[in-house]
Amino acid sequence: MNRALVLLALITAYPVYGGSAAKADDPRAMQLTYGPWTKLCFKRADGNSDCFISAAARGVCHPSGGGVSISIRDEKTLSLLANFGTKRALEGGISVQIDQDTPILLSHPECFGLGCRGKIDIDRDFIERLKRSRTIAIEATDTSHQKLDLSFSLADFATAYDGPASDPPKVREEIITSDKMKQSTKQSEQQKQAFECQE
Repeated sequence: MNRALVLLALITAYPVYGGSAAKADDPRAMQLTYGPWTKLCFKRADGNSDCFISAAARGVCHPSGGGVSISIRDEKTLSLLANFGTKRALEGGISVQIDQDTPILLSHPECFGLGCRGKIDIDRDFIERLKRSRTIAIEATDTSHQKLDLSFSLADFATAYDGPASDPPKVREEIITSDKMKQSTKQSEQQKQAFECQE
């Protein structure tokens, strides 16, 4: 169960470290790579599954970027999650727009360290609408009045949603000594600083 929770945290946090359409001073924040829709499923101890169909925009520096994810719990409960990588809190909520439809507001997003995330419950009709649509766009404004916006193609959403799940990422298990931990932490901090977006 703990391993599934760790993997779930990695999946939901992963897009936060990607590229962003934030108008930051650092030009690297604008260098985006959009990934395809991917489906991952995790078996829980009770025999049920949690699945995630997600797409992310990744960039050269962080925090920047974001993603969209559909969460399916026990093949019954459906949720839409949208997130942005940002050091600042958001003003208001996150707007989600499918094609030219009326935007949907994900009010009261949660912000944590390097990103903000909003969530709403959805139904099967919403999924069918995504399958027939061309794009899903997410938009927000941070407290410095910078507009954050990302637009994801839905061209391969239906294929990912209806298709088999990809293999979840492997969790590396090894015994780490105190010295190795210190060295790893120092290297991680140096890498983080090298790839941190400048404001």
